[in-house]
Amino acid sequence: MLIIFKCKGAADIHMFSEQAEPILAIVGKSLEPAQAPRGIITAGEAAAALERLRAAASDAKPRPGERDAEGSLPLTLSQRAFPLIGMLERAAAKKLDIVWGV
Repeated sequence: MLIIFKCKGAADIHMFSEQAEPILAIVGKSLEPAQAPRGIITAGEAAAALERLRAAASDAKPRPGERDAEGSLPLTLSQRAFPLIGMLERAAAKKLDIVWGV
């Protein structure tokens, strides 16, 4: 399922639910209900969510020699979370909410 993150201060971010779910778990959110996930990171939550996501992304490093099925290096959490980190930065600075599923 495709999840679209929206914030008035940033471009929309499209992410598959399989990649969005662990990122949202880091910031204390979830993709519920499963049939039509909806949620919000409020302006007041954005700074703390940004801090948690940055910390998790900086700790995520590929394992030496790790490859995916095609033999390529897998994407790390920091690469997958990069667009949402940018959106969270803008949301925190401008006191805006981030929503998905609406």
